[in-house]
Parts: sequence; C-alpha cells; structure tokens
Amino acid sequence: MNYCQLKDLKIKFLALIFCCVNLSFGQQDSLGTAKIIRLDEAITLGIQNNRQLKIANTDLAIANENVGQAKIAKMPRIGVNGGYTYIGDPKIYKGFYESNISVDYYNHQAFANIISSLPIYAGSAINKRIDQQELLSQMQESVVKMTEADVKNAITEQYFTLEKLYRQIEVTKQNIINTDLRIRQLQSRVNNGQNIKSDLLRTELQQSNFKVSVFRSTNTIELISNYLDILIGFPTNTILKPVVTESMLPTENINLQESLAEAFQNRQEIRRAETKIKLSESSLSLTKSGFMPNINANLILNTEYPAQWPNYVNILNYWAAGVSLNWDVSSFYNLKHRISGDRLEVDKSNIALQVTKDQISTEVKNAYVRYAESKENIKTYKKDVELSMSNYKIVKSRYDNDFALISEIVDAELQLNNSRISLVNANLDLIIQYYSLQYAMGKL
Repeated sequence: MNYCQLKDLKIKFLALIFCCVNLSFGQQDSLGTAKIIRLDEAITLGIQNNRQLKIANTDLAIANENVGQAKIAKMPRIGVNGGYTYIGDPKIYKGFYESNISVDYYNHQAFANIISSLPIYAGSAINKRIDQQELLSQMQESVVKMTEADVKNAITEQYFTLEKLYRQIEVTKQNIINTDLRIRQLQSRVNNGQNIKSDLLRTELQQSNFKVSVFRSTNTIELISNYLDILIGFPTNTILKPVVTESMLPTENINLQESLAEAFQNRQEIRRAETKIKLSESSLSLTKSGFMPNINANLILNTEYPAQWPNYVNILNYWAAGVSLNWDVSSFYNLKHRISGDRLEVDKSNIALQVTKDQISTEVKNAYVRYAESKENIKTYKKDVELSMSNYKIVKSRYDNDFALISEIVDAELQLNNSRISLVNANLDLIIQYYSLQYAMGKL
C-alpha cells in the first residue's frame, strides 16, 4: 500500500468517526427530553404495575380460594333427584309370546327425593386437606414477597446504573469541550508552523473517541430505560433520568454477623422452605389417615306416585335417617409405599432448608464484601483523581511552554478522564452494593 492510499484510508476513517459523532449528538436530543423519576416513585410504580408481581398476587388469590374450597368439605352434601315416566299399555305374556293380557294401569309415573350426607369422621383427612391448602397459601404469600423484593432490587440496580451512565457522559462531554479548545489552538499553531499536522490529528482522534464514548453511553441509557419501563409499567420508549443526591450515598458500617442474623430472620426463601417442611409433614399425616374409616350421617326425603306398580295408584312419602360406615381395609397394605415416599419427602424438605440457608449465607457474605470493597475503592479513586489532576496540570504547563509533546498531554488527559469516571462509578457502585446487601438481608 503506497502513501496516497494510506492517506485516503485515514481520511475515510476520520470521516466515519465524524459521522458516528454526528449521530451521537442526534441521539443526545432524546436525553434532553428524558422523564425525571425519583427512586421511591420508581419502586412504587413497580409494585403497582409490574406484571410478574401481578401474576404472583393472582396466584395468591387463587390459593386463598382453594382454602375456602377445602373448607366446604365439612359442609353437608345435598342432592335433589326427580323423574317422570309415561307407561303405555303394558301387556303380560304367557309362554313364548303365545298369548297376552292387557294390564289396566295408570300411565303416569313420577318420583322425587332429597338426599343429604354429612361427614362425621374421615380420619382427620378433611382437616389435613384444609391445612395443606393454608400452607400452600402461605407459600404463595412468600412468593409474592420474594417477587416484590426481586422487582425492587432490579429497579434500584438499573436506576443507579442509569445515573452512572449520565455521570460518565457529563465527565466525557467536559473533556470534549477541553479538546475543542486545544484543537482550535493547535490549528493556529499548525498554521504558524509551531506544531506538526499529526499533533492536530492526534487531538482530533482523541476527541472523536470521547464522542464515540458518549454515543455508546447514550445507546446504553436507552436500553436500560427500556428495561426500567417494563419493570415499572411505563411505555417502553420512555427515556428516564434518575435523581441522585449526595445524601443517598450510604455511610453506615454494617456488621457481617448481624447481617447474617437479619437475613435468616427476614428472607422469605427460608420461610418458604420451612413451610415446605410443614406441607410434607401434612402430606404424610394425610396419607396415614387412609387407615381410618369414614363415617357419614345420611338423611333422605322421598315421594313416589304411584306408590307401587301396578296395584296402588296413590302417593308414597317417607323420610329416613341413618349412619353409614366405609372402611377401605385394603389400605393397610396399599399405603405402605406412599408413607415411605412421604417420609423421604420430609427428609428432603429438611435438607432443602439447609441448602437455602447456605445459599443465603453466601449471598450475604458476597454482598457484604462487595459493599466494604466499594467503600475502600472510593478512597483509592479520590486519590487517583487528585494525582491525575496534578499530573495533568504539570503536563499542560509544560506543553503550553513548549516543554512537552502533544502525546504527553493527550495521555495525561486520558488518565484524568479515566480516573474521574472511575470515581463516579465507585460512588454509584457503593449505592448499588448497599441495596444489594439490603436485598440479601431481606430488608429491601
């Protein structure tokens, strides 16, 4: 490749970058019309509008209805039966259809009865089924609270990630302004022969990189806003702008053991696992109730017309009351394996509780370490900003007095830009890790 081709390639590359830059400025117009939203407002909207939470609440309502349905088993069962028959000219035959005699009989026949049955004893199976449905309702209530905590955690994480991007854009745009100033100075110096053309191109390339960074951050803001819109129930094309103040920066010291104790007390996963143990024990008791008999009280009200065929063309009314016993004796050997399976299910539920506690302990420890790490990172990045600012001032002074190359001031400015962005990220990471720790402790 000759020099002319290389020069044309550089020009095309710079033109492509400037096209991307112009596109990025077009996209920044959408950020100017972004909807400002507070964190508490976003969380409230998420609880009201989130579809996953609505599904969980609907499942809870269904579980509560199932409890009511299970309680109906204690109520008496009532059935109403009735019928009408028309009998046309009955005949009585002798032999194999040799002769017949017509029977003078009333052609209309009807009956009606009311049958009621009330369970007296069912080996406590009815109460056990009611207990099971109540336990399932409690488990679903835990699901609602877990889903609500997940929604809050997702909203807070994306909310502060949005703010991180906005802050990065602010820092980078300030650097774009600074490089604009230097480009104008360099253009004059190049025209006067004080600097070479490559110095100007290097600075323009640096500015293009800054603008591309703004372009990427703007795209990411739109994507995260779209995700937040879904979480809180906004139209998906709404660009959001968080409101973050210094007062939101956590300063409290948190103890690991206290965090673990609160997590074991508050986390719904543990309560759900404990309820699952009770549910398994209830299933075992319900299976054992199959050994017991069922006793029911019965009441019958009956009326017939005619009372008897073919002699009595009149009405017969009567009522009857009694007790019935039903005992499946085969259950003494049929339920053996079901009981063994239910006992194994109880053991499995107890192990699952310990696994859940181990997982929560790991989550709390990870969140605690990340939170403590974020606090230390802020101290480090503050020092980095101070050092990179001092270095930039020194290099700029040397450059202004023609004692430093353009590459040195570009490197110093990049270092300052990176350290500022790192500090911005560290501050917001501290808030994100704080809320992650609150989530792990079951307090979100």
